Amino acid sequence: MDVDKTIELLNRKIKREKSARKAAEELLERKSHELYMAKQLVEGTLFTVQEKAEKDVVLLEFKSYLDSILLDYNQRLLREQPTQMLLQSLVNDLGCLNSIQSVCLSFSSNVNGTLTQLYAGKTREFESLSHASHPVQWNESLTQMTVFFELENIESGAIQLIFNTSPNTMWRDTIEKQFSLISEMINAAFERKYLLDKTLKEKRRAESSERATRDFVAMINHELRTPLNGLLGSAELMEDTEITEYQNKLLETIHQSGQMLRIIINDLLDFSKMSAGMLELKLAQFKPCVLVKTIEQIFTPQMAEKCLRFDIHIADNLPQFLMGDIDRVQQILVNLIGNAFKFTKSGHISLKVGWQENALLLIVSDTGCGIPQDKQKSLFEPFTQVDNSSQRQFEGTGLGLSICKLLVDAMSGELSFKSELGKGSEFQVKLPLEVVCEQRIHSSENNQLSCSIENLSILAVEDIKMNQVILNMMLNKLGITPDFANDGMEALTYLQEHDVDIVLMDCRMPILDGFETTKRLREQGYRKPILALTAGTTSMEVKACIDAGMDDTLSKPYKAAELEAMLKSWGAKLI
Repeated sequence: MDVDKTIELLNRKIKREKSARKAAEELLERKSHELYMAKQLVEGTLFTVQEKAEKDVVLLEFKSYLDSILLDYNQRLLREQPTQMLLQSLVNDLGCLNSIQSVCLSFSSNVNGTLTQLYAGKTREFESLSHASHPVQWNESLTQMTVFFELENIESGAIQLIFNTSPNTMWRDTIEKQFSLISEMINAAFERKYLLDKTLKEKRRAESSERATRDFVAMINHELRTPLNGLLGSAELMEDTEITEYQNKLLETIHQSGQMLRIIINDLLDFSKMSAGMLELKLAQFKPCVLVKTIEQIFTPQMAEKCLRFDIHIADNLPQFLMGDIDRVQQILVNLIGNAFKFTKSGHISLKVGWQENALLLIVSDTGCGIPQDKQKSLFEPFTQVDNSSQRQFEGTGLGLSICKLLVDAMSGELSFKSELGKGSEFQVKLPLEVVCEQRIHSSENNQLSCSIENLSILAVEDIKMNQVILNMMLNKLGITPDFANDGMEALTYLQEHDVDIVLMDCRMPILDGFETTKRLREQGYRKPILALTAGTTSMEVKACIDAGMDDTLSKPYKAAELEAMLKSWGAKLI
């Protein structure tokens, strides 16, 4: 019994072991299969990842290459114009990409309508696509992309690409973004070129306009002042002759009309010169007290005729000598006092002259009609008057106060006013001028006062007979008998055979003008004073006189006293 039980137990044990071994083998086989499948999955995933990584690297390299092109050409297009050579170089660099078969950049100019096409790659056969609302378009096979762009001076433009194979979605997104940036870069380059060309064109137009303005001012200056010189010169010389009382009244009318015409011409020409940037201040030493006396002599007779009181107050601290443009300071005072005289029917006009905060202080006040509040803002605008209607009571060009403002600004000064309707106005001018030491004045003044000009030999070069007559009579009045030349060639011939102390030279003459005549004389070694008697008063013409070799200028219309002063000044230097 015991043996049978033992055998049975052993058989059961063997059976269990066989069953366990079989189960283990089945488990091992199942796990081996699972391990194999896992291996296959890992290998497949690894291949996919590797393939994707390779594609990402290629895409990254593609994007990096385009980024470098963008950076390089963006810098170049900032420095250079978008020429056809530079744009062709850009197209060639884009065509070097392995994934791109061909590149075409095309643009059509609005100016001349020409179409320019730049190619790179294997083919020039591109599908034509209509310019739709979307700037980026693909053909049906997704092998050609077109990026359109438009700008103000270019009617249309486009970048077209043909790819070796159709890019996937990720590639298309990258390509579209990158080439949109390239098209914007080209667009911006054309915009900059257009704006630069437009700016240069406007600059040339402005320069041409400025030259035309200067030429016109110089021409009209000469044409108006030349006959005015004859008119005022004749009137001045006629005052020294014996005439009847009736003739004297006519002469006074001629003289006053001529002076009024002179003021109007001066205002118009001065405003034109200032607007064209041609104003030049002539700095010289002057006595403010003498200036005030001149103003008093000009306006006292007019004030008496209108029964107006003319009050002048000079401050005790006013310097004896100042450095500035006395003619322009006088012009400011003449315009301000002339305005006050025009608009004051009764009462008084006062001029206060003082020195305040290192500046010449001028205050002109009146008891006139005053200025309405609504007209005060536009008071210094050109050609503007309180009443611009055809029935206005007071005549004038409306330039006086505008010129005052421009002159004060040119001297770095201040001009202000206050006015009350029906009670009058007050204008205040501050001009920062240099105080001149008294010792610097006396020596030159004494030399000029002691200089005798009767013995001066003078050659006057003048082509207009009327001016020759006036100049001859003025010089005869000073005890001088001049010789005359009708043009520059006659002057050169005369000076080869005769020696004179001073040459009075007109600037604009036929055959040979004063500028060229003076240049030739200086080149030949002529060193005597050559003084311009010119109808041109612009800074350009005055500079042209000095550049040509002339020593000084006297502007037409001139007075005998002004001519005498200039001759004494240069005559003193000949001693």
